Amino acid sequence: MRFSSALAACPLFACMALQAGIPFDAADSISSRLATGGGEEVISYITEFQPLERLELYRLAREIMVFRGWEGQNLDDIAAVSEEGIQEAMDQANSAADQLSRETLLDMANVMSYDLSADLAGCWPGDTMTRAERHFERGLSAALQCIEWRRELEKGDYSLFLAYWAAGMHQLSLGRHREAVYNLVKSLNHAQQFTIDQGRPLGLAPQVGFELLLAHGYLGLAMELCGYEDDQYERAISAFREGMEQYPELADDYGFGIDQLEWARGSLTVD
Repeated sequence: MRFSSALAACPLFACMALQAGIPFDAADSISSRLATGGGEEVISYITEFQPLERLELYRLAREIMVFRGWEGQNLDDIAAVSEEGIQEAMDQANSAADQLSRETLLDMANVMSYDLSADLAGCWPGDTMTRAERHFERGLSAALQCIEWRRELEKGDYSLFLAYWAAGMHQLSLGRHREAVYNLVKSLNHAQQFTIDQGRPLGLAPQVGFELLLAHGYLGLAMELCGYEDDQYERAISAFREGMEQYPELADDYGFGIDQLEWARGSLTVD
């Protein structure tokens, strides 16, 4: 499970995808080319299609590359294919015939950019792909671009909570802890507003919901890395644990929140 903008962030994405007549065996074609030639061959395959088909195929390729195991799986190929998809969406947006089409295509670029940033982040439980500074730098750049697009497109607090989180997570991985605090405070602020809009209370308790507890946890982790005596991280973990007992229907989400925070903390080698 990864929390993401997903297609819900792009209302017309699915409608446009339906118009894209991609081959029924596209997934198999992408997988076979991935196995024989990596990301470069996948890109060559996709560029042979029509514009809307290319966008849908880049989305499909990312899902295959991230969520299916393949020999030699690596972040450089994932990033290369994702970057081509983002550029494709931007190019189509720049030549769009009307404002609605332009915004829809920019939103596709926004979703792809967030997904790239999330894929490159070192916080996913069980993900042991090798990450280097270049991956975190690229992930940070993608997150910052998301923030700009989400402001321009008025995507709302949930989307901005995610984008600021992604920026902050990459800054933590790059050792830029104080810069991360800035973005993770922003993430927390948007999570708070989203929580209010959902009719839930604020604070650090199980009833506030997944988003706010996670935002508190990441900010607490950043404060810890900055050397502050701050128990916000531990309080977020405790609230998630309590919530698993109090709200069985949220147990999977809350358990994932704990796993993600602990994996991120471990990857950042906090003593």
